[in-house]
Amino acid sequence: MKLAIGTAQFGMDYGLSNKLGKSKKYEVSKILKFAHSQGVDLIDTAPSYGDSENILGNLIHKYDFRIVTKTPKFDGNFIDNFHSVQLYETFCESLINLGEKASYGLLVHSCDDLLKPGGELLYKKMQDLKSIGMVEKIGVSVYSSLQINSVLDKFKIDIIQLPINIFDQQLFVDGSLEKLKNKNIEIHARSVFLQGLLLMDPLEIPQYFLPIQDKIKMFSNTAKSLSLSKLELALNYVNEISEIDKIVVGVNKFSQFNELVNAKKIKINPIDFIKNSINNPQYTHPMLWKI
Repeated sequence: MKLAIGTAQFGMDYGLSNKLGKSKKYEVSKILKFAHSQGVDLIDTAPSYGDSENILGNLIHKYDFRIVTKTPKFDGNFIDNFHSVQLYETFCESLINLGEKASYGLLVHSCDDLLKPGGELLYKKMQDLKSIGMVEKIGVSVYSSLQINSVLDKFKIDIIQLPINIFDQQLFVDGSLEKLKNKNIEIHARSVFLQGLLLMDPLEIPQYFLPIQDKIKMFSNTAKSLSLSKLELALNYVNEISEIDKIVVGVNKFSQFNELVNAKKIKINPIDFIKNSINNPQYTHPMLWKI
């Protein structure tokens, strides 16, 4: 199964459409138990996700999930040995919080950190952790094809996490996914619901998105024409991109995760949905939203 559990909501109030705030511990427990029973085997977390890692550490010991965590954000315009040590110490703290001896993946949370002068020191430390068996795969989280190309020019990575959804199709249509797969890099998709924007009631969508209301209506109408819910169309779009290995989805409640697992699956060709694409990062990159 391509689904993986994103855990930002487990540790903090996260997401445009999130009205529930941080997930309740009993909901997290139910999600993990159900996910394990359904063959979902990967959890994505980070030390910056509030107390997500601590919460997971108290609950995942009975299961055999693979864990992907991330580095902290590194201050300054360059990387030096201090940051290398910080990476190691933060990763060790993550393992302690998670109750794990090793993790499946470790990603540089902000790609720009890896691309700063001295970024190779972070990469070297991650390679060291991999060589001693503390992590199986190393990689990076990115936003753009420019970042992807810059990383591939300098580093050999195992995993990459990137945004893709039916509105933000850039990395699919420009060949970036194919390029990554040709290098045998594991691809984890995030933001498949665009922080919940794709699933929101039209009456609750902020005025900021007024310039793309035609695209929002088109998406809803397309889902209806295929006899799918908006969630099902958004999920199927990413699921049917062959290069994608895992789809990281964040949820607050068990009922939400149950809906994802039981979503209707249909065979579609993602290339047929080019008309749904929005080629303006002001609306497809949440970091640029002015809400």
